[in-house]
Amino acid sequence: MKLSKLWCRACIALRKSGDTLVDGATGLIDLPPNPGQKRAAIIVVAALLAAFVLVAPFVAIPLPPFAAFNPFLDAMILVTDLITALLLFAHFSISRSRALLVLAGGYLFAAFIVIPHALTFPGAFTPTGLLGADTQTTAWLYRFWHFGFPVALLLYAWLKEQKSAISVRSGIWWTVAVVITLVCALVLLATAGDSLLPPLFADGGKLSPAGIYGVEFDLLVNAAALGFLWTRRRSVLDLWLMVVACASVAEIARGTARFSLGFYDSRVLSLVTSTIVLIVLLEETTKLYGRIAQSNMLLRRERDNKLMNLEAVVAAISHELKQPLATILVRGGTASRFLEHAPPNLEKVRSALDQILSESRRATEIFNNIRELFNAAKGARVSINVNVLALETLRLLRDDLKEHGITTHTELMTEPRLIFGHKGQLQEVLINLIHNAIEAMDSIDDRSRIRILRLRTDNYDRDAVAITIEDTGPGIKSIKLEAIFDAFVTTKPQGTGLGLAICRMIVERHGGQLFASPSDEGGVFQLILPVDSSEEASKPDVQSDSNRIADRDALLHAK
Repeated sequence: MKLSKLWCRACIALRKSGDTLVDGATGLIDLPPNPGQKRAAIIVVAALLAAFVLVAPFVAIPLPPFAAFNPFLDAMILVTDLITALLLFAHFSISRSRALLVLAGGYLFAAFIVIPHALTFPGAFTPTGLLGADTQTTAWLYRFWHFGFPVALLLYAWLKEQKSAISVRSGIWWTVAVVITLVCALVLLATAGDSLLPPLFADGGKLSPAGIYGVEFDLLVNAAALGFLWTRRRSVLDLWLMVVACASVAEIARGTARFSLGFYDSRVLSLVTSTIVLIVLLEETTKLYGRIAQSNMLLRRERDNKLMNLEAVVAAISHELKQPLATILVRGGTASRFLEHAPPNLEKVRSALDQILSESRRATEIFNNIRELFNAAKGARVSINVNVLALETLRLLRDDLKEHGITTHTELMTEPRLIFGHKGQLQEVLINLIHNAIEAMDSIDDRSRIRILRLRTDNYDRDAVAITIEDTGPGIKSIKLEAIFDAFVTTKPQGTGLGLAICRMIVERHGGQLFASPSDEGGVFQLILPVDSSEEASKPDVQSDSNRIADRDALLHAK
C-alpha cells in the first residue's frame, strides 16, 4: 500500500513536471514503448533469427555428453524466473491487473518446474535421475514447461483490460498455491504416472512420433501467444513478451536429440527466454526509482516553496503592521497621560485619538493591500497625483519624523502628474522607504550630525515620473547594491529582509522600477513609475490638486 501511494504521488508530480507518463500510464502494462525500445526489440529478434539460421544446418551434429550442463542452466533459469515473478507480483500490487498476476504465475510456474526437470535429468545426479526411473520423465516435464508458459502469455494478452477484484495479498497467495499444486500434479504425472504417457524419445535418443507431435503442439501454442500479443500490443511489456515468444519458438523448433549442437543451443535459448523480461523489469524498475526520487524532490521543493511563501506572507504582515500598532500603542499612552492632567488636556487627547483612529484605518488597509499583493488580480487601481501621494505619506509619518529629530525637505513638481495604480500599496512603498531612512539615521551615534530627509518628485522622462527619497544616514555600504532588494537579505539585527523585496514587487507590478544608490551624505532610493495614459483628460483635476497640495504643504511646515 505504501508503494502504491508513493507511485501515485510520483505520477502526479511527474505530470506536473512534464515527464513521459501520459494518459494515466501507471507502469509497464500501460506505458507505450519509445522508438529506442522498439529498435532494441527488433535488434534482439534479428539476432535470434540470425543465430537460428546459422546454426540450423548443424543442429544434428553430436557433441560430447555433459549432463551437469542441464542442472546448471536450470538453476540459473530458476533464479531469473523467480526474480521476474517477484517483480511482476510487485507491479500487480500497484496496478491490480489480472494480466500481470497471470504472467507472474507463468514465470513462477517456469521457475518451479525446472527444479524437478533438473533432478530428473539422466546422468546429472544419478544415471536415471533422482526422481522417477524413466528417462522419459525429463522430456515430459520439458514439454509441460514449454506448454504452460505460453498458455500464461495467452491469458495475459486476453486479460489485459481487466482489473483484479480481489485483494493484492489474496491474489498473490492464490496464484502461488495454484502454481505449486499444478507443478506437483505434473511432476506426479510424469514420475508415478509415466506408464500413462507415451514415450517422447525412441532408441538412440531421437524424437519419437509422440515427441515430434509434442514439439509441434508447443510450437503452435507459442505461435498463437505471439500472434495474440501482436494483435493486442500496446505497452513496453507487450513488446518484450513478443521477443520472449520469438525466443521460445526458436528454442522449441530445435527439437533435436540430446547432447547435439541443437540441444545445447536450445538450452541456451531457454536462458535467453528467461532473462529478457527480467532485464526489462530491472531497467524499468530503476527508471521508476529515479522517477519517484525525482518526484519526491519536486514534492519537497513544492512544499518548501509553499512554506516559504507562507513565511513571506506572515513576515510581510508582521513587517507592515508593526509600525501602525506601535503608533497606536504610543498614542494610547499619550492620551492616557493627558487625561490624568488636572484639568485634562482634551485637545491633546483628541489629537492622540485621531492618530489612533488614523493608524487603525491604516492597519485595515495594510491587510487589504497585502491580500491584493499576493493575489494574481491587479486589484482596484485609480489615477493618483504623485505630489499628493508624497505629501500624504509625509503627513502619516510626521510624528515619527519629529520624534526622531528629522527635518523634512520636499521638492515637488510645479505641475504634478498622474500615475495609475493601487494607492495603498504605493503609499506602503514610500512608508517603508522612509522608515528605513529613519532607522538608518538613528543608527548614527553622532548626535551632532544633522538629520535630513529629502523627498523629491520630478519628471523622469516623457512617460514616467520619479519619486526620490534621500537621507543623511550611513549610506548603503554593508551589502552589494544588486542584492539589496532580494528576499531575506537584511543588515538589521531584527530585520526580516522582506521590506525592500515587497517594495520592489509592488513597484514592478505597477510597471515601474526601484533603484538604490549611495550618495555623498547617505543613501538614495528612487521610484520610477509610468504616468497615467489618461492624464491629459484630467488636467482640471490636477490644478485643483495643486491648490490642495499648497495648502497641505503650508500646514505641514507650520506644524
